Amino acid sequence: MKEKTVAIFNGYYIPHLGGVERYTYNIAKKLTEKGYRVIIITTQHDENLTNEEIQEGIKIYRLPIKNLWKNRYPFLKKNRIYHSLIEKIETESIDYYVANTRFHIPAILGVKMAKAKGKEAIVIEHGSSYLTLNNPILDFILRKIEQWLIGRVKKDTSLFYGVSNEASEWLKTFNIKAKGVLSNAVAVDEYLNQKIEKDENKITISYAGRLIPQMKGVEILLSTFSKLSKERKNLELIIAGDGPLLKEVQRNYSQDNIKFLGYVPYEKVLEIDAKSDVFVLMSRSEGFATAMLEAAMLENVIVTTSTVGGAKDIMPDETYGYIIENNETELFETLTKVLDNKEQMRSMQKKISKNVLENFTWEQSAKRFIKVFNELDEK
Repeated sequence: MKEKTVAIFNGYYIPHLGGVERYTYNIAKKLTEKGYRVIIITTQHDENLTNEEIQEGIKIYRLPIKNLWKNRYPFLKKNRIYHSLIEKIETESIDYYVANTRFHIPAILGVKMAKAKGKEAIVIEHGSSYLTLNNPILDFILRKIEQWLIGRVKKDTSLFYGVSNEASEWLKTFNIKAKGVLSNAVAVDEYLNQKIEKDENKITISYAGRLIPQMKGVEILLSTFSKLSKERKNLELIIAGDGPLLKEVQRNYSQDNIKFLGYVPYEKVLEIDAKSDVFVLMSRSEGFATAMLEAAMLENVIVTTSTVGGAKDIMPDETYGYIIENNETELFETLTKVLDNKEQMRSMQKKISKNVLENFTWEQSAKRFIKVFNELDEK
């Protein structure tokens, strides 16, 4: 049987850090293992990266971009190198086109290239709300731009999927009915490689992610923990992440049992998860929070809000974890409930880990992709 080629179009790709980048990398690796040829069409966000290379059997094309906002939004630089790379991509015998992050120009390019070849691209939604800059005027403009961009994408394909049920629901905002879910996932070997050690004499609560003004939930967590730790002496809070809020929260919450680690490499985050008891992620909007998924895999009680994508996927009811309102009162009451019943906490940790390892692995996600590919072949 002829080797099938999958082209994945991304705004960014590793080593650029982000959930979409890791999602693409893991799916590409798994599809390669299953006999597919995978090519990634992305951008050259770092001048030290080459325009073309092969990594782990995956062909990567990196299109040149302008310096303006190059790490936030990739504007393509249509120079000689760009046109040369596009010519090479157009000669590739591509069977399936996949576009991630629909509002990035490379994703829009992928959808147009698919249509030019008489195919429909598979577009994967990684969000669950509009982008925000926490400024009403700028947010209004951003919203209009998003609507315009997705209007362009809708003209060329009808194949939309979400990385979670929340992401699929979000697509209804644009009058799009998702075809299904191609979910975010975890790598089982990362679970097997971690030694899970929960300290019986101490309860560790953790958070991993960017510290930015839009993430008011971090400040809610810090304020709640500060009050809780006055009543209980065996608590520790670990905040893993960098961002413009870091110095401010370090100054406002300077106490011995709160550890601000700043930027932490991916492997270190997994080590923290393995030792942590409770993972809190408040007020975050995305398709399927990778940090939450990995913490659940490594046996943490999850406390989060309904705006966090993937929460309802991995926690179908309260025996798996807690989905609460985004306020300090609810968080205080929920953490008190968790801390007051250690036996139930351990049971919940095991239950959510089992659910993730049985239903949210890259092996299963790759099989869902292949099912979609097969359905396209039957059209």
